[in-house]
Amino acid sequence: MAQRGARAPSTETQIKLFASEVAVLGRCDHPNVVRLLAACLTPPRLCLVMERCETSLERVMYRRGEAGGSGAGPSVASPQRGMRMPLPKLLHIAIQICQGLEYLHPTIVHRDLKPANVLINGADTDRPVAKLADFGLSRIRATTAPTLSPEAGTPCYMAPECFDVLNNIITHRADMYSLGVLLWAMLTGERPWEGLNVFTMAVKVTMRGERLPLEGLSERRCPPKLRRLIRQCWEADPRRRPAAAEAAKTLMLIQQQLKVGH
Repeated sequence: MAQRGARAPSTETQIKLFASEVAVLGRCDHPNVVRLLAACLTPPRLCLVMERCETSLERVMYRRGEAGGSGAGPSVASPQRGMRMPLPKLLHIAIQICQGLEYLHPTIVHRDLKPANVLINGADTDRPVAKLADFGLSRIRATTAPTLSPEAGTPCYMAPECFDVLNNIITHRADMYSLGVLLWAMLTGERPWEGLNVFTMAVKVTMRGERLPLEGLSERRCPPKLRRLIRQCWEADPRRRPAAAEAAKTLMLIQQQLKVGH
């Protein structure tokens, strides 16, 4: 079991975030979504007891020498980069992330998909298990998918529409944009938009339509189908982004082609 509690005195906002996470996780039963075992929402002892996992994708990607780091593949020289895991392993993890999103998306928008919120078991194996976690920003979607709280996620992983404070409709397509950024980070071993502040990121992504660079990735590292998928995830119009099920199928096809090629 893993226990997560509030570090500071419980505020109304904190209680609402915990209650939101309990509401979301209490409904979930999927191998790629972390399980909630118990919860306490009575201040001052806010606490979630969740399924225990060995490490996070963030540690696997960026922190050499910590749990999960040794199985991520050879490191690269730049200190801004982490561990570039082999492509077959990367695809195996990415498919599970998509399958978790596919399960959630009929009713739930995660809104903060990033490496720290993907938990990993068996990081040192060729076939680790990935589980989506940290649903404090998640919302149960109505049929029209509105939310009265448009703030969403970690800026460097956020979709363009999430930077708009006047936008009160954040859909599951925002998660798909984040998936594209996550795939880029896994492929490059770099942190997205490293060194930029939130304002600069917002201008680049929303006003200038800029995206993270894919040109430096070889075709062997990032096959054409994978490159196209990432670009589709990054579409400015959320309606043009692929669904999680579609992304999972594309990744499986790339995985199969990689096996045949070897």
